[in-house]
Amino acid sequence: MTVHLMLFSQSETVLRLVGDFARGLGCVPTAMPPSQGRGLRTELPDAGETLLELLSYIALSATKAGIDPAEPFCRVTYWHRGAAAQVSIGLRVAEFGLEKGGSSAQ
Repeated sequence: MTVHLMLFSQSETVLRLVGDFARGLGCVPTAMPPSQGRGLRTELPDAGETLLELLSYIALSATKAGIDPAEPFCRVTYWHRGAAAQVSIGLRVAEFGLEKGGSSAQ
C-alpha cells in the first residue's frame, strides 16, 4: 500500500517541526506547490505506526506553536497497487490530551 500525508498549516513553526520529525521517522517531506496551499507532503514508508506518530506530532507541534491543534489540516491519501482508485481522507484534530506514559485508557 502507498500512503501519502499532506499537511496544510499557516504556521511556519508547525510545518518546520513536523518536517523535522518526519525526517527522523525516515520520511522525505517536501514543500507543497504554492498553488495547492501552504504545507508539506511526504510518502510514508509504512502506514501503521508512522501515520499515527505523525498525526500525534502534528497536534503536539500545534500546541507548542500556540495555535489551535485543529488548525492544521491533514489529507491522507492511499492506494493499493493495481487498484482503480485511491482513497483520500481529510483530518483535523478534534480532541487532544496528554497523559503520563504507561497509563491505560478506561
